[in-house]
Formats: sequence, C-alpha cells, structure tokens
Amino acid sequence: PHCEEADYYVLRKRGRKTFQCQHCRTQTSLIAGTVFQSTHLALTRWFLAIYLISQAKTGLSALALKRYLGVSYPTAWMIQHKLMQTMTERDAQYTLCGEVRGDDAYRGGERVGGKAGRGSENKGPLVAAVSLNSEGHPLYTKMIPVPGFTCAALTDGAKVALAPGSLVLSDGLACFTGVMAAGCSH
Repeated sequence: PHCEEADYYVLRKRGRKTFQCQHCRTQTSLIAGTVFQSTHLALTRWFLAIYLISQAKTGLSALALKRYLGVSYPTAWMIQHKLMQTMTERDAQYTLCGEVRGDDAYRGGERVGGKAGRGSENKGPLVAAVSLNSEGHPLYTKMIPVPGFTCAALTDGAKVALAPGSLVLSDGLACFTGVMAAGCSH
C-alpha cells in the first residue's frame, strides 16, 4: 500500500532526520534512492563535487577532486564515478527532438609529431548535437561518437540519439544527409 505524505512523521537517528510511516512503519530519508544514499559525506561537499566536475573543461581527475574536497582518494574516486554513472544514466533517458543543430567534432589532443586536424590518429570523430526549444534556446545536448563521418555512421548515430521527425540543421557536411534514413529531415 502507498502511504500518503501526511502519514509520515520525523524521527531523529544519530543526528539525521528519518521519516517513518504511521501505518506501515516504513522508514526512509530524504536522500534515499538518490546518488547520495548511504553517504557519510556532507551534501555541501557533494554539491561542490558536482560543480567542479560539471565545470571542468578538460575533465577532472579523482586526485584533483580529492584536493579540492579535502577527502581521501578512494572517496574522491567513488564520488566521481557515482556522479559520472548518474550523468550517463540521465543522458540515456532522452533523445533529441524537434529542431536539432549538429556539427562534426573531434575528441582527443595533439600528439607531438603527429598529424593535426582531420585524420589525426589521436583524435576520435563525434557529432555534437543540441535540441532547441521554440524560442531557439538549448534544451539537451549529446556527444555522439561515430566511427567516421559517413552517411551510414550518421544514420546509426541518429537512430540512437534523435527522435524520428526531428529537423536536423548542420553546416552542410555531406554525411549529415544520413539522418534522413533514421526518419529525420535535414
């Protein structure tokens, strides 16, 4: 049976608030079922970690996170991986729809003595796409790894990341016509 919100009352256990149902005696807390469940770390440190990880342009190592938060390395590693897993699960819950802007991009850095730009052995191709609302403001974004910039690769990527019927606007790279085979218009 599902209990109503009014059926719960507050208990104090070791300085933490716990809520218990008057009918079924089920106990829960505000962080139950979240990424913060079973943590002994203050939520302010979790929020700082979220901010630091989300704002780091080139990524943030667990060692750097350890230094910023003042926690042990295993704790920093656990926080980082829990947050990254949560972001991955959240990203998998939606597809881009409506008006979508897309462009080709590469991930990776320069290698000394290696080829620069397109065709570099150290860079992986991906499609950066963002869906827009009716006012033209961004809603969601996805970085879609592709094996190369071919129509077949873009068709496969579009089937995973785009809702059929979406309007895809790009810079005109020929491979973007592959989104039409996924039920989108270009």
